[in-house]
Amino acid sequence: MCVELVFRINVDWHRSRMWGSNPRAEVWANLAGIRGDYTNGTVSGCGYDKESAAVDLALEDNPLMQTLLLWPRLNVKGQYGDKVHRALRKRDYGYELRFGGMGMGELKSLLDQNGFTCAEMHGDSFDGYEFRRDMPESFVKLVA
Repeated sequence: MCVELVFRINVDWHRSRMWGSNPRAEVWANLAGIRGDYTNGTVSGCGYDKESAAVDLALEDNPLMQTLLLWPRLNVKGQYGDKVHRALRKRDYGYELRFGGMGMGELKSLLDQNGFTCAEMHGDSFDGYEFRRDMPESFVKLVA
């Protein structure tokens, strides 16, 4: 029994007099008919990739993303022969997602190597991402 897992990420950019444009990331995660979660994150400042930092902050508290990071069949291998993908940190209980400031390419590469498809939408003050994958029963059992 496969169930579709979808992560929808919206990033709205707001002007700040001091820091330029600041992102507010909203994440809607949905495991078709079983669970749905909403989380958000906002950052400011300069000198780093603010978009990925806001998305990382929003995904940090997302229960479905946390479950994905605990899933034993998650492919955590790095792109360049690393033991662990550089967007992940090993913890006693599984992995922690940490790609804030590295760029959205890190999240996209991690989810791509785990079978997710990505659709992107970009505008003047908006960026959107949608990641989809049919998840096997071993993942669904962790959630339900």
